[in-house]
Amino acid sequence: MSALKQIFVRVHFRYDRDRYVDDLEHFAQWLLAAGYPNKTIRTHLFRAQQVLHAGGSPPGSALDASELRDTFSRLARRRWKYCHTHPIFARYLRSVGRLTEAPATPDPCALLVQGFCERLTRRRGLAPSTVAGYRCWILDFLRRMLPGGGRLSDLPLTVLESYIQLRAPTLARTTFLTAIACIQAFLLDCYQAGRLPERLDQIDIPRGFRRDLPPRAIPWPLVEGLLQSIDLNGRTGRRDHAMLHLMAHYGLRTGELTYLNVDSINWRARTLTVWQQKTRSTLVLPLHNETLSILDSYLNSARPRTSLRWLFLRGAAPLGPMTKYAASYMFLSRARRSGLPLTPYSAYSLRHGFAHRLFQQGVGMKAIGDLMGHRSIISTSVYLRLQADALREVALTVPGNDAGGAS
Repeated sequence: MSALKQIFVRVHFRYDRDRYVDDLEHFAQWLLAAGYPNKTIRTHLFRAQQVLHAGGSPPGSALDASELRDTFSRLARRRWKYCHTHPIFARYLRSVGRLTEAPATPDPCALLVQGFCERLTRRRGLAPSTVAGYRCWILDFLRRMLPGGGRLSDLPLTVLESYIQLRAPTLARTTFLTAIACIQAFLLDCYQAGRLPERLDQIDIPRGFRRDLPPRAIPWPLVEGLLQSIDLNGRTGRRDHAMLHLMAHYGLRTGELTYLNVDSINWRARTLTVWQQKTRSTLVLPLHNETLSILDSYLNSARPRTSLRWLFLRGAAPLGPMTKYAASYMFLSRARRSGLPLTPYSAYSLRHGFAHRLFQQGVGMKAIGDLMGHRSIISTSVYLRLQADALREVALTVPGNDAGGAS
């Protein structure tokens, strides 16, 4: 059965007789494979049919991106909902090589940033996620300080100070210090390459220390309450419960969840293989019976039937892996809906809570670091910043102030 007959059970002849029947059939197959529901597919097919007829291009030909955008805009004046189909239809055409797009005009500053990031990777061997952080903050700096595509040599001596005054009130302290360090490295590299007449990276900023912040661990009763508050009757609820369970009981990062696939679970050995992008290493974790039951229930009754191998997929079409940002937002959404006092915490606080709970149960620092995939015990100590109860146990008696010494 063709995709059009599967979607339009009664009125498929309206499309079978159309001159663009092959185009619409392939578009329908792509939408079905992406996980769109039939109701949404019918809407997109109808709009795509109208756009193809309005454009008048021969069937099966490549479409120009600007002309396609103009056609959608023209029809959207009568029915504004056409604008929702435009990015989906354009994504389909791009995937099959039928979208002709004009090459983007190269931005000189963007090329400089790209070259700097390539040198970072080549010289220092930084992880792709770290290099992406450099690129993000440097481009943000140039976009704000060089509006209109100005030249790098036009930057004033006080440009870094102006950027600090602009961005510091809106960023957390550690994020702010990371951003300034990335920008300083870029400005120093440009000066050494002769692209800047003077050094612009020299500025005094407040010193930050890794251990001067309070603990970020979520108390375990709140973690249990969060997991119990999730409704397991729906597919999204079972997926979110499985993800939060892995973060809380195994200390997984949000990014590590997105790298998991169905083959990461070894049911016979009862283990979970985790790829840690931050350290570019593999961690094998033993799975508890409860975890195996939760994962089995999710795979059998909640995960969409698809050939995609990622373990956790987006809840809305098109089907694809969840990003770490989506996982973080999922935690915030579930925390808000639970009604628990979880406002100060983030998804990463579950990882801190995992380390804190192990430490309270008497697990050594080295063992905790091994379970979390740390290479240095210093990294593990950051998760246990302030342990007031443990400090009280090792406190010494003040001489002359004990009860037996009073006279």
